[in-house]
Amino acid sequence: MIDSQSVKTVEGGKEISFDGGKKVTGRKRHIVVDTLGLVLAVLVTAANVDDRVGAKQVFTNMQASNWKRMKLVWADGNYTGELSSWLKTTLGWLLEIVHKLADQVGFEVLPKR
Repeated sequence: MIDSQSVKTVEGGKEISFDGGKKVTGRKRHIVVDTLGLVLAVLVTAANVDDRVGAKQVFTNMQASNWKRMKLVWADGNYTGELSSWLKTTLGWLLEIVHKLADQVGFEVLPKR
């Protein structure tokens, strides 16, 4: 599973920017975990880096670590688009987007996330 989180920070540095979607000035953490929630990979970027761009960087770093058993990645709707075809052709992994439930109001744990 992959997701990202924008985090506020007041420190100076080159990795600080504004995430317009979350209205946060700071950094963004891109995290890949297994089905038990154990961390497989982490990448910290500027907050304005798109989730799909950060995902490509994380997965490229994971490719170098030789994750041969990985076959499927679950993600939320932020990862739609050409990332799926890139992931399939580059690493041979499938990307499955887990969508919100149609009648969902507020926070609710989604299946497989």
